[in-house]
Amino acid sequence: MTHLTLQAVTKQFNASYAVDHVDLRVPDGKLVCFLGPSGCGKTTLLRMIAGLETPTSGRVMFAGRDITHLPANRRDFGMVFQSLALFPHMTVAQNIAYPLRLRKIDKTAQARRIAELLDLIQLPHMANRPVTQLSGGQRQRVAIARAIASSPKLLLLDEPLSALDAKLREAMQVEIRLLQQRLGITTIMVTHDQREAMTMADEIVVMERGRIAQVGTPLNIYREPVNEFVADFIGLGNILPVTVAKGGQIVLPGGQQIGVTASTRAPETAGDIRLLIRPEDVCIKRADAGAVANRIAGKVTFIRDVGASIEATIDCDGFVLTAATTPRETPDLSVGMVVSAELPAYSCKLIAARTA
Repeated sequence: MTHLTLQAVTKQFNASYAVDHVDLRVPDGKLVCFLGPSGCGKTTLLRMIAGLETPTSGRVMFAGRDITHLPANRRDFGMVFQSLALFPHMTVAQNIAYPLRLRKIDKTAQARRIAELLDLIQLPHMANRPVTQLSGGQRQRVAIARAIASSPKLLLLDEPLSALDAKLREAMQVEIRLLQQRLGITTIMVTHDQREAMTMADEIVVMERGRIAQVGTPLNIYREPVNEFVADFIGLGNILPVTVAKGGQIVLPGGQQIGVTASTRAPETAGDIRLLIRPEDVCIKRADAGAVANRIAGKVTFIRDVGASIEATIDCDGFVLTAATTPRETPDLSVGMVVSAELPAYSCKLIAARTA
């Protein structure tokens, strides 16, 4: 079932398009992330769904009903803003109760709902505490509880974790995801953090300059990006300008030829193309491992050792590769070492080059 449908939704500010003819279907009960760099239109798109902005053209459909011009307070959506927008003069319970008071829910039902939500966000002992005395993670939970207090049909999150430190942010990613799955509420979240999107989303919508560049599951977008922009934005990747020789061989910037499997070829290679290989797919071998297909000589110029994993920068003839490995796989790796970098043919993906 499709809960929310956007039909050619466009938002124009003067002569520029913040959102440019976006078509999208959001499935019921899923968590969808709008992902992209600053200025790509993801927050503007979320605000049009919320009813806080009116599209210049196009339609917003919800459960088969056109809500394009329906006021925000009549859409029955919950929203958590980047600033959280909690009321500092109120307690935790009073903040959660606010949307219930607006709907004139009786006090007995309010108290029951507040108790349910405090248990849900694991803050039952803080009902009467001022929100100004809460930690960042606790305030985040209260903001979500307030957003879902009236049992909204859709939950909208606008970069809600951006103000948290890295460790707390990762913990909250898991908490929000588990909460969303428990409630089964359709959720749209805006983020510019690809790791956050990969962790939380059922489906990712990658946006570029007001348009949708690609829609898919996190793994699909990571492994099968449609172009250089998506490949570069989603995770680390070695993206190399290549040419196609007459025999179909792929020629690297240094002149070396490598092969790729048919399944990894781009559907259209007439224009500029790039070769993508993820760092974890680059295999580091000893320099004397022997010459085989897709094995290229290089020198290690930099190592970033974070304990469980190692990132090595390898200077090849005409280009640089990043390889991800582990201390167990390459125990003696050091700067200055001459190695062979193997690029498995099945891991080399041909993609369209970034457009101007």
